[in-house]
Amino acid sequence: MTSTQFSTREVPWMTLGRLEEEPKNMDDAIQLGGMNFDVEKRPAGYMTETGTWQTADNRMAVVHGKTGEVFDYVSHDYEVLQFREAFEFMQAVNPKYVAAGVLRGGRQGFIVVENDRVLRPAGDEHKLYTVLRTSHDRSRAVEVSVMPLRGACMNQLALASFGRDAQQRWSIPHTRSMHDKMHQAQMTLTKVDEYADAFEKIVEQLTVTTPSEDQARKMLENAIRSGGKGRDEIFDAILHNWNENEETIGYNGTAWGLVNATSEYLDWQKPKGTPQSRFLNALQGSTRQALTSLAQDCLQLAA
Repeated sequence: MTSTQFSTREVPWMTLGRLEEEPKNMDDAIQLGGMNFDVEKRPAGYMTETGTWQTADNRMAVVHGKTGEVFDYVSHDYEVLQFREAFEFMQAVNPKYVAAGVLRGGRQGFIVVENDRVLRPAGDEHKLYTVLRTSHDRSRAVEVSVMPLRGACMNQLALASFGRDAQQRWSIPHTRSMHDKMHQAQMTLTKVDEYADAFEKIVEQLTVTTPSEDQARKMLENAIRSGGKGRDEIFDAILHNWNENEETIGYNGTAWGLVNATSEYLDWQKPKGTPQSRFLNALQGSTRQALTSLAQDCLQLAA
């Protein structure tokens, strides 16, 4: 992770750079996030054996507009999505920018906006954020994700949805038409609300489900596959959180408490890791997979 990120809160996915007291407007966010450059498509080619330059007719280079660094080679009909265009899309979703930055030297970028909706399932308050990720090297599509952030412990709880009508992550097409952008933004707002409704129902179910300690350990074994010889120590730490940590986790003895005890460990207590890895793992990596698996097993227990 480079130093060109900004954020407003000290949580795993927002400790990637400069902190600010208030959400930023679009122009400030672009500057603070280090995303104030365009990429260009330039002719690609190769040096022949005779020392002359030969243009490759079917390829173009995607180049950093300021430094000239090559990010990728693409076909002529490939359309780049400038970071400013991504911001314009998020502007239509919600102009409350709280985090943004580049990854891999500008090849990837992310933008986070705060949604107006606050969730309080079973009295447990969560703020809701929308995250956009994109790339200039084709390593990522234009992806939008919903990220609930639990107020009591600042745990990232991007549980995958358990139905087609409530997605947690989806791709959006790149379009230059403002009409199409507004349509996609409206669809995004609808999907965020659908996911929020589903998330609240899941939490409410989990708060009234009470697995035994043996059941909890078995579900943890299914959810967390890594850890090697230290897996038992990981499970012991999570179960200790579940049984004893009333202040930040709460819901002791319930399935919802178990999900949060696991998130507490993976977000805050797990050795090593970086703000970047914690952010990405919670968004779509191993943390999200583990919490989703655990929640799904708990819901089956409740059925």
